[in-house]
This record gives sequence, structure tokens and C-alpha cells, in this order.
Amino acid sequence: MFLLDPVIFPWDLAILVLMAAGLGIAVVARVWIRRHRSSRWWQKTFVGFLGLFGLLGFFTVSYGSFVEPQIIRVTRAQVGMPVRQPLKIVVLSDFHVGPFKGERFVRRIVQRANALLPDIVLIAGDYTYDDRSDLSALEPLRDLRASLGVYAVLGNHDAGFYLSLRGEPFHQRDMSDELSRALTDMEITVLRNEHVLRYVGNDNLAIAGIDDVWMEGSSVEQSLEGIPEHTPTMLLAHSPDVVLDPQSGRADLIVVGHTHGGQVRLPWWGAVPMLPTRIGKQYDQGLFAVDDDTTMAVTRGLGETLVRARLLAWPEILLIEGKPR
Repeated sequence: MFLLDPVIFPWDLAILVLMAAGLGIAVVARVWIRRHRSSRWWQKTFVGFLGLFGLLGFFTVSYGSFVEPQIIRVTRAQVGMPVRQPLKIVVLSDFHVGPFKGERFVRRIVQRANALLPDIVLIAGDYTYDDRSDLSALEPLRDLRASLGVYAVLGNHDAGFYLSLRGEPFHQRDMSDELSRALTDMEITVLRNEHVLRYVGNDNLAIAGIDDVWMEGSSVEQSLEGIPEHTPTMLLAHSPDVVLDPQSGRADLIVVGHTHGGQVRLPWWGAVPMLPTRIGKQYDQGLFAVDDDTTMAVTRGLGETLVRARLLAWPEILLIEGKPR
């Protein structure tokens, strides 16, 4: 849908202009050097570097716009949990089906996830790009397989909450109820400020989930209410800001998405844009110790918003291996 969707047309046009400018600079530099062989060495060196910079820009924009967003990586992590047998937990998040990602991409994700033979699949929200997204693109999620089930929560996009480029909040149509019904029809358990108990061997395991923290009524306390004491507990949320609620510390493992890992990253710098979180840029991707008993796992997710770009922030399926501790 490159250049065809009116919502993303300005971004796609900017990509095209950047690619053309980079390639144009490289070609002009090459022609100039060939026609000015007798020029001073420093002039040719300067023009040569200019051409190299243009060529690098062309390939970087091309790769970040059309290649890396299609590369699905499996990231493996180990987390100690108060369980007596190992658990394989696959985490998916931020599909953002719409102008950038569609049914074919979701089907590839499902195939890769099932190949990992998970015990549990957790989906951390943001299924849609905006309120015009076609939910039929999520149909392959029906084929997800996990021995202990597939569990999901909703994200801010699903409920119609967004931030502009200037960080200003705005609201569109709330699709949370429609999405919940669609996911439930796919035999995916949607957790909206609630939990379920599952047996792992002879032990109970609690899987809790909340509506996104931007949604009215989101409640960690309600989701954990009634879980028996000393029960191993996983808390699924969309945003890392869930850890600002002190009740979240009752969970052994907190699983979130939302950040996209910044979507564009630089070596030694990390995420380039400001993240839409309150807890800060340092919680952009990976594992974090919330306290001595609680670990938070932040996946960079699978889709894109605003601009058609991922750079050094490959779409990710996160595989967490829960080890007895």
C-alpha cells in the first residue's frame, strides 16, 4: 500500500524523497569526480564523502522502510520463577494491522510462534493501527497453539487513544469491545482487569491481565484480587507504565509491549524518538528487575505506527523460558 493510503501518504512521500535525494547526491558526486579528474585532492575527497553519504542514506532509508520491518526475530530470555517445572512463554505484541502490516504478516508470526512449541502465548495488545483497521487481518491468530492457552490484553490503539508527533493526546473510535469479541471467537482468552488460574503439573499458575493504563477503569488491583497467596503470578499489560502501580509488585513476571523498542534505534544511543511512557526511555526493550521478586519483560513488538520504518529494532517474538528458582 506504498503511497496509496491517504493517512500515511505524507510519510511514504517523505521516504521516496529521501531515497531519491540520497541516490541523486551519489550520482552527482560520481559524475563530478569523473569530469574533474584534475581537481585538487581535497575537493575530490570532499565530493567523494558527500557521494558516499548520499549512497549510505539511500540504502539506510530503503532498508529501514522495506526490509527490516519484514524480518521477524525470535529473542530468547530466561527468567527465574517460583515454579517447579520449566515454562515456555511466547510473547507477541503491537501487530498494528493496517497500512503497513496485514494478514500475510500475521500468518508468518503465528507459524513462527507455533514452531517454538510454547506452553503459554501472551499477547500484549495494540492489534490495530487505527480505527479503520480491518480486523479480518487478525484471523490467523485463531491458529495459535499453546498447551496452557493463549491470553491477551488490549492496547491504547485498540481503545482509540493516541499521541501526536508533538506528544499531544487525541482520541478516536474505541474498538476494545469489538476486538474482545473477535479474539474470544478465536478462542483467545481476553483478560480485562481479571485473572485465570491454570494448573502447571500439580501447582496453580495465575495469569492476570489489565486494560491499558490509558483506559478508564484499568486496575491492577482488580486483576490480582482473589489470587491465592504464594501462587506464581504473571501480569500481562500493554504499557511498561504498569509498574508505577505498586500492586504490580505482587506479580513474579510482568509482560508488556507498547514501546516498539523505539522503532528506530542507533548504536550506543538506543531509541531515537521519545517513548510514549512515563517511566522513561531506559525501559525500552528487554528484561528489567522491578524488585527482588519481580521481573518485567518489554518486547519491542511486531508492527509500526506513524512512519513505515524500523531500524535496528527488528520485529520481535519474545520467548521467555521460566526457570524454577
